[in-house]
Amino acid sequence: MSTYIYQPRDRVSFAEGVQFLQQQGRTVIPQPVNITAGSVVDRIRELGRASGMDFQDFEIELSAFRSYCAAAGYSDRYAEYYPDNQHEKALEHFIALSLLKLQREDVFIDIASEHSPVAEIYGRLTGADTYSQDIMYAAGIDGQRIGGDACAMPIPDGFASAASLTCSLEHFEEDADVGLFVELARILRPGGSVCVVPFYVNVEHVVQTDPAVGVPANVIFDAGAPVYCAEGWGNRHGRFYSPRTFVDRIVKRVDSCVRFSFFHVRNAPDVHSSVYVRFAFLATRL
Repeated sequence: MSTYIYQPRDRVSFAEGVQFLQQQGRTVIPQPVNITAGSVVDRIRELGRASGMDFQDFEIELSAFRSYCAAAGYSDRYAEYYPDNQHEKALEHFIALSLLKLQREDVFIDIASEHSPVAEIYGRLTGADTYSQDIMYAAGIDGQRIGGDACAMPIPDGFASAASLTCSLEHFEEDADVGLFVELARILRPGGSVCVVPFYVNVEHVVQTDPAVGVPANVIFDAGAPVYCAEGWGNRHGRFYSPRTFVDRIVKRVDSCVRFSFFHVRNAPDVHSSVYVRFAFLATRL
């Protein structure tokens, strides 16, 4: 098995990458996916209702968000963490913490954590036992780090009571997203939940790539899905589900033991104009 590299160093030009995908017979749209426009959000909610995905409104309490950011210490402890995108990242963390309602007795895992401070922040603010997990970490458990494949974590059944994926689920390639939810059903205790934010849901099932890195990495994209090419994005793979695709692909695989709750972050633009989170979901182990 080849080593997974999140952002490969080998590159081609954007134009070369687009041309390669077109020559492979893919439907290529040379721009990023847009799921933040008001008309798109409304249409996603309509399609969600038709697919049994009824989005609840999630209202950000702006004063609570500001208090969270100050307590977390983004501006001083983590000034170098996504400095150009920190409003978005902090909001993702705030939403996940709000929905999970972590307590001191919880065991929490930040899945596909990379260099995120969220496990440290949550542990410090709530007293919960918190872990960071990522495929880029050394395999096994080292202190509060869990390394290796998120679809086969080296932890016992029912290890965790809470987990999150912030800007991460979309990067799970091929059928790894399905394998992840099967694994979450194993490692979460009954009543435990995982929060996914942002939930990258779209009016149709598409994938996004920066072809400058996705093409050299030989990424396998979902069959039949249009490929949006985002120049300068720097990531090899991003999956945007349609509501129907998510229900068929994920929900139906685990609906005997997992309950899903979907949320529309209604006032996200009030936080900052750069914020792009619009949807989230909570999956709770029955």
